[in-house]
Amino acid sequence: MVSGESGAGKTETVKIVMSHLVTAEWTRPTESSVPTAKDLIKGREMTVHRLLESNPIFEAFGNAKTVRNDNSSRFGKFTRLRFDVEGARHARVAGRTVPRCLLAGSACTTYLLEKSRVVGHSPGERTYHIFHQLLAAPENEKVAIWEGLGATQPTSFVCVGDGCNDLIDGQSDADGWQQTIKALLVFGIHGDELRDLMRAICVIMQLGNLTFEFNPDNDNQDQTYIASRDDLHRLGDVMGVAIETIEHALTERVIKVSGEEIKTGLSPADARGNRDALSKELYARTFDFLVRIINEKTSDLNHDSPADDTGSQKLNQRKKFSEISLLDIFGFERFGVNQFEQLCINYANERLQHQYVLDNFNEVKDEYKTEGVEIFDFSKVDNSTVLLLLEGKMGIITSLNEECKRPKGNDAAFVYKIKTMLADCDKLIQGPLDFPTQFGIDHFAGHVDYDASNFVERNTDKLPDDLVQCACESTNMTIKMEFQRLSSSVQRAISENRR
Repeated sequence: MVSGESGAGKTETVKIVMSHLVTAEWTRPTESSVPTAKDLIKGREMTVHRLLESNPIFEAFGNAKTVRNDNSSRFGKFTRLRFDVEGARHARVAGRTVPRCLLAGSACTTYLLEKSRVVGHSPGERTYHIFHQLLAAPENEKVAIWEGLGATQPTSFVCVGDGCNDLIDGQSDADGWQQTIKALLVFGIHGDELRDLMRAICVIMQLGNLTFEFNPDNDNQDQTYIASRDDLHRLGDVMGVAIETIEHALTERVIKVSGEEIKTGLSPADARGNRDALSKELYARTFDFLVRIINEKTSDLNHDSPADDTGSQKLNQRKKFSEISLLDIFGFERFGVNQFEQLCINYANERLQHQYVLDNFNEVKDEYKTEGVEIFDFSKVDNSTVLLLLEGKMGIITSLNEECKRPKGNDAAFVYKIKTMLADCDKLIQGPLDFPTQFGIDHFAGHVDYDASNFVERNTDKLPDDLVQCACESTNMTIKMEFQRLSSSVQRAISENRR
């Protein structure tokens, strides 16, 4: 497990450790030669090559520039490396004192992708690298992906903004684009599949340019329309969906009452919420698509175990393998404005801190006392009180989940409830704060003030059916298949709940 504050170097450390683990076998003196990238063309060697080449893809689609770190991982990753270990008897016959240990396959599970970054980010930060890399690509490659990309730059798209001349770890976005394309090719993503993948990114950028207003020509003052008509037409072109379908999905809500469908108009604010929700879900689905491809290509050598819906590959169970797992978790975060993602990230760090204390202090406390070893005050490292505040029966997470179930649940009511119910907890900071949606927590790593605006919406994380069906009509196969997968999973969940 690699942990530490944001920007401490966790991801780089994991990359070094993983590279060593998967290639260490070839550094043995008994090996005739150490294979180069050119030699990695089949079998185990190709699995190793693909595993190492997955890093540029994860960084392009999962990393972004923050105020703390130019190449910050905005997701957590748990990687399982499965090894085929030679039997001791066979090793002796071959004259090896240490059995051979070859990589048989791998699978990774990702956690909490920061979806909100694709619709907005703080000053001095950027959205995910892939947006900037795509816009820094050679002009002919941009036009080949979508004609609408011609002569565009980051400032052409509201959700991307500035930061076009930034260097990330000493590398320009143009160089990053070439590295990402090369890595995607290793996983068989090229031609039409590459075009669809990048067009999905274009859809997100074009969605961010849409503006909404009340229709002045409509007697119904609640009827919203998309004011940026040119951007709507561009979106319809790159998404492959009729503009009427897109506009209805974003500005109306279909409600089923007693088997009948009733359409209601949305306010401009609600329509913008729809736009952002679609953008975030589209990026999350694109990311999951890539994780699933990577898992499929780096699974066991037989490649006969299908991936499940979460993207985790079921490695071959016919043979017993040894396993080493690497957890690259998001670091503790404290920004100028801390929102839902920061609460989740810091909660994960609190849980890891608690496990660390249990494993390294409490388990040996009695042994130290027996042996007369002087011990320090364990309360200095114990964070049980903060965990109880977060995950107890009356804690913050439970209260937030309950607020999400209320018909008119809202952020201010959630904050009022936790301040009232948890008033006796000295780890909850109630004031002085600026807004009714603010609260603070004294974490083990320091004090953090949170802005609970949109906590209820982000914790619910449900995309309206109208938007799902709209995306399912796309001629872009990546978008179409991923949202059909989403629609099917929702229908299965509904059917199971009815049983």
